[in-house]
Amino acid sequence: MGDSTDSDSTETTTEERVTITLTDYPVPVAEDDRETGLEALEDAISQLLDVNIAPADITARVGHHYVQIGDDCPRCGGTLELREYTYCDNGAVAEANCAHAPDCEWRGRAIYRMIDLESGPVSDVESAVASGDMTPSYYPY
Repeated sequence: MGDSTDSDSTETTTEERVTITLTDYPVPVAEDDRETGLEALEDAISQLLDVNIAPADITARVGHHYVQIGDDCPRCGGTLELREYTYCDNGAVAEANCAHAPDCEWRGRAIYRMIDLESGPVSDVESAVASGDMTPSYYPY
C-alpha cells in the first residue's frame, strides 16, 4: 500500500519472497502423488540454491493464489474503519482510519483490486479463475 499519510512510521517489510511460476508443469492428479512431487520440487530448489534455507521455508502449491491482508491497523493492530470509496482502474480506493483514535491516529488508503469473478448460487459459487475461464495477471509491488 505504501500510501500512508503518517510520515513517522518506521515499520518495514522484512520478509523476502521469490515466486516461481511453472506453466504446463505436469502436476499429478492423485493427491498423494501430487504431494510427493511438490515435496521433491521443494527439495530440489533447496539443493539448487545451496544456501541455508530450511525446507519449511520453501512452499510449492498448485493453482493460482492471492495475496490478502487483514483489516488491522499497521501501527497498533486495532481495527481499521473504511470510509468513502472511489472507483479506480480495476478496483476501488477507500479512506482507512484506525478505530482507536485518539490513541492511534493512523490514516491511509485501502486499495481494492478485482482478483476473481464468482458466479452461481451462494452455497456453490464457481470461480472464473479456478475454472479456467479467466487467467489472472501477476504484478510486483
